Amino acid sequence: MPTFQRSKNGAPPMNDRIRRFALAALAVTSATALLAGCAGGDASGSEAQDRSLRIVLATEPVSLDPCDTQDAANAQILRANVLESLTRIDAQTGEVVPLLAEEWEASDDNKTWTFTLKEGVTFHDGAVFDAEAAATAVNRVLNTDIGCGNGTTDQFPYPVTTTVIDENTLQLTSEQPDGIFPLRMTYIDLASPNTPTDAKTDDPIGTGPFELGEVVSGESITLTPFADYWGEAPEATEVTYLYRTEPTVRASMITTGEADLAVPISAADATDDGLTKEYSDNRVFFLRTQTNKPPFNDPRVREAVHYAIDRETIVGALMERSGLPYDQLVAPTVNAYLEGYEGPGFDPDKATELLDEAAADGVAVDTTIELVTRPDLFPGSDEVMQSIAQNLTDVGFSVQLRSLDTDAWLQLLRKPFPPEQVPNIIAISHDNISGDASFTFPKYVASTGTNSTLENSEIDALIAEAETKSGDERAELYQEASKLLYDEEFTLVPIALQTKLLRLAPGIDYEPNGLTGVELRISDITFTG
Repeated sequence: MPTFQRSKNGAPPMNDRIRRFALAALAVTSATALLAGCAGGDASGSEAQDRSLRIVLATEPVSLDPCDTQDAANAQILRANVLESLTRIDAQTGEVVPLLAEEWEASDDNKTWTFTLKEGVTFHDGAVFDAEAAATAVNRVLNTDIGCGNGTTDQFPYPVTTTVIDENTLQLTSEQPDGIFPLRMTYIDLASPNTPTDAKTDDPIGTGPFELGEVVSGESITLTPFADYWGEAPEATEVTYLYRTEPTVRASMITTGEADLAVPISAADATDDGLTKEYSDNRVFFLRTQTNKPPFNDPRVREAVHYAIDRETIVGALMERSGLPYDQLVAPTVNAYLEGYEGPGFDPDKATELLDEAAADGVAVDTTIELVTRPDLFPGSDEVMQSIAQNLTDVGFSVQLRSLDTDAWLQLLRKPFPPEQVPNIIAISHDNISGDASFTFPKYVASTGTNSTLENSEIDALIAEAETKSGDERAELYQEASKLLYDEEFTLVPIALQTKLLRLAPGIDYEPNGLTGVELRISDITFTG
C-alpha cells in the first residue's frame, strides 16, 4: 500500500506519483482537446469472422443520442466508433488534428472559423456528408430546445451561427472571440441530417467505422462494421458492450472467457500478468455541497466538510492504485491548477468548531443531509462513501447515505434541481483531459453552470473574461477564480486525483491513454492471437 507524506496543513503534496499521473495524460492535455485518433489495421477473409469483441463496462448509457456524448457512458461506445467530429486529438502528440474537416482557419478576431470538409464521406443511412449536413448537425447540438448535453453553455458559452459557403466549406461564428474553438468542436459529434432536429433519438447515425446494431435494454449494445467507411477498417468485426456494476464481476468475466476487455476494474482485481493496465484521464473525485439550501448556504458549514474528511486514510486505504489524496478541482495539467496550493487538511476539531459557530448564529446544522452517490461512480466507491459519511457524522453532521442509479443521480446533479430536494452533498468523478478549465469551471463553478449550486459574481466575471482570452492570460484568470473558490466559497470538496485500471483477455492488445475514460476507440484494439 502506498504511503503519503502529509504537508504542514494536512493537504497532500504534489508528489512524484501525482506528477507521473499528470504526465501520463500530458500528450493529450497539451493541446486542450477531448478526442484521440489512431486507425487500426484491415481485417478480411475467414480470419475476420472470429474477431468479435466483448467489452464489459460499468454503466449503461442513459441516452444514445449523438448530442449526449458528454456523458462518458455514451461516449465510450459512440465516440470515434459510430460518430465522428470535425476535429480530434492525436493521443500520441496531443495536437488538435483534422477528422471530418481537412483544415480550418480563424479570422483575426478569433470569432469566425472556416472549415474545409473531407470529401467522399457518407453517413450510415447513405446521406452525403457535406457542409449542409455538417451545419444541420451542429445546429441540432446547439438547439437548446432539445436539451443536448454537448450543446450547453458549459461547452459553448456564446451563441454560434453556421454559414454554408459551398458544398465543402462551413463557416462557424462565435458571438465572442474564442481561441479554443477547434477544441470545442470535438464536443460536436456529427449525426446524419436525417436525424430528428426537434427531439432526442436513440438511433445514432454517424460516419464512423461502426453502426449501431442490436440494443437490448439493460443488457447489451452491439456495433457492426460500416461497409462504406471512408477510412481504414478496424480489426474487430463486431463489438458487443455488456454492463456489470460490480468491478469484481467485470474482472472475473475476463477470467471466465465471457469478455475480452473489462473497464474499469478495482485494484483488488488487478493482475501482474501484463493484462492489467493503468491509465489517467485527469479525473478528480470530489463532493459538491448544495449551497442554495441551508445549512450549506453558510460557508462555515461548507468549510467544516473540508476539515471533517480524512483524505489520506480513506484514499490511501481504499483507493490503492486508483487515487491519491488531492485538494484541487482540476489536475496539474489543467490551466486553472494552482502550483503550491495547500487546501484544508483533516482537522475534526476545527470542523466541529465551525459547526458550533454556525449553530450559535442560528444555522440549523443538525438538519439531516443526504450524502448522494451511485454504485458505479468508481470501483470501490461504496466503501469510500461509507467512510466519508462516518467522518461527517463524527464531527456533528446528521448524514443519510443514499446510493442511486445513474438516472436518479443525474437528476440531482443537473439543473433544474428537484424542488423537493433535501440538502445534499453529491459525489462526483469528473475528468478534464482537455487541459483547459473551460470544460470544468463553467459547468461546476459558474452561476449558470449546469451542475453548479454556487452564485459568486466575482468568480462569474473571471470565468467570463477567461473565455475570451488565450494562453497565459486565460490561465491567470482561471487561477484567480480557483483562489476564490478554494479560499472563500468551499463549495466543492476535492478528495482524490484518480487513476483507473482495465483488464484484457489473452490475445487482445490495447494501450490505454488519457482518453480511455471518455472514448474507447475500437480502432486502437488489436488481436494478437
